[in-house]
Amino acid sequence: MVKYILFGAIIGGVIGSIINLTTLTGVILGAIIGSFSYLIRAKRNTFPRTDKKAEQNLQLREEQLEIKKERVQTGEVKIHKEIVEGKKTITVQVRREEMVIEAGDEEEFRIPLKEEKIEITKHPVKIADVSISKRQIEEIEQVKTTLKKETARVEVEGEVDISKEDTKL
Repeated sequence: MVKYILFGAIIGGVIGSIINLTTLTGVILGAIIGSFSYLIRAKRNTFPRTDKKAEQNLQLREEQLEIKKERVQTGEVKIHKEIVEGKKTITVQVRREEMVIEAGDEEEFRIPLKEEKIEITKHPVKIADVSISKRQIEEIEQVKTTLKKETARVEVEGEVDISKEDTKL
């Protein structure tokens, strides 16, 4: 109550000097208003108070799981093309010209002779498409761990009355 009266007196003195009252009048009015505000507040707070020194709190805690996932590299796949050489034999029909001379006039003839020569050229031809991709596979794993939990344990010595308000203890 003393706090309310002193606080009201200080505020009353300041307000009294602002509105041209004497400082003493302001202090007295402030003290009266402070005591009334204490009485009004005291009537509103009629619930029973407990002595703060007699009441103590004990915080109980427990561990909870927090799951985090991290992507780690488990391997690597290298894909490349490889050239494999192999022998291949192909049978090709080739033509050539032969000179046939039959007895006859003694004139000289010139006849060019020709033959087919085999020329080999190589060029790549697509034989297959290879598709390369990754896919996600979901699996379920079970993780086992031990969690700790604090509980309150009451030890009684002598004759003490204990009332349980919370059955979770």
